Amino acid sequence: MSETYFDRVRSMTGTRFWVNNPTMEEIDLALANGAMGCTTNPAYGGNLARRAPGEILPVVRACLASSEDDHVVADLVQQRLVGRIARRFLPVYERSGGQEGFVSIQGAPELDTDGQVILHEAQVGRGVAPNVAPKIPATAPGLAAFEQLVADGTPVIVTEVFSLAQLIEVCERWRTITGRTGIRPPFFASPITGILGDHLKKVASRDGLDISVEAMEMAGVLLSRRCFALIREREYPVTLLFGGARIRLDFTGLVGGSMAATINWSTADELLRSGLAAVATIEDPVEPALERALLDAFPELRAALDPAGLDVGDFAAFGPVQHFRDAFRSGWNAVLEMIAAERRASGTQA
Repeated sequence: MSETYFDRVRSMTGTRFWVNNPTMEEIDLALANGAMGCTTNPAYGGNLARRAPGEILPVVRACLASSEDDHVVADLVQQRLVGRIARRFLPVYERSGGQEGFVSIQGAPELDTDGQVILHEAQVGRGVAPNVAPKIPATAPGLAAFEQLVADGTPVIVTEVFSLAQLIEVCERWRTITGRTGIRPPFFASPITGILGDHLKKVASRDGLDISVEAMEMAGVLLSRRCFALIREREYPVTLLFGGARIRLDFTGLVGGSMAATINWSTADELLRSGLAAVATIEDPVEPALERALLDAFPELRAALDPAGLDVGDFAAFGPVQHFRDAFRSGWNAVLEMIAAERRASGTQA
């Protein structure tokens, strides 16, 4: 098989392509084109219900008899959906000696304010397959769960990172825990690129701000490049896994270093057809006038780029975090609605 764009990016810059929330067909396409991992989130089932209902309906029906509690069934559906991806990525995991080929799992968004629940769901998710890595929100309760998972040697992906303060907090906790235990499992943190731009567009519309779409789409790249510079400066032993991509720039603007970026298959396919060269961009400066316009317009972005801009207690209520979690809730609720509809159709209402 000829070398793909993502193969070239990995061999020339060290940056790896992960695929996000894929259908079964997209899993195979991604693997055939150099994918080294896969992310899912709590909206995954809702995403499949919209794009590939024939894939999720049999899973829902198979899980119905497991519990009369629709929320328990939703957890089982998520685990089975992730499990089928993990099986396809297991050879990548095994060939890499357990350093690549991870598939993420994240629990119910309605329960992510309780650190003990987050920990329990992460432990259950980890049991789905050897290459499943729990995804933990970068919030106070999420970080409490993170500490225990790291101490237990669990590979962890910290998500919902929309600020340097969140990244610093999680990396410093990592150093403290691993310094005490000597156990250093794979550790990823996910700055969320395109979703940040989506949030700023919503704020601009609400507040009547005169700022270009192109500028707002650059905000997540700006944050992610600052995250990269920070971990290099402080020598944090973390792999950045850039997420929340919306456009090609959310991958192509972050190439370079031993990092990874996760994108939907539709964006990956667009890149494969583009004929782009593998060029490192992550150290490129953002145009100063554009950066000034963004910082002048959005106080939240100023807070995001300030290493001391947020306290731990502020993380969960930070606007971009809430925007992302609202999407998670919508997708998770779509699965709950599907479960309830299937119960009614089968005459087995809880």
